[in-house]
Amino acid sequence: PALTELVATKWDDGNAYFDATTFQVSNIHSGTGVGNVIPGDAVVDFNFRFSTASTSDSLKTRVHAVLDKHGLQYKLDWTLGGEAFLTEPGTLCD
Repeated sequence: PALTELVATKWDDGNAYFDATTFQVSNIHSGTGVGNVIPGDAVVDFNFRFSTASTSDSLKTRVHAVLDKHGLQYKLDWTLGGEAFLTEPGTLCD
């Protein structure tokens, strides 16, 4: 249920310069590779394509809220490739 909620969440509406923020699952893995063992944990790799309508901190807060709501024991390792930004009109974008 938690993963379904994260995938279905509307994170923002975007703006005139960016599409709405999206959440993508890039990998899910669990277990030892054999069929007769119930895995004790699962690893889900995901990323956001986010606009200036959201911040990395706001997205983190909302992800934690969803996971907490579902009573999960979890550990998140965040990597930020860069914050979304807009370049003001001028020499670089005229």
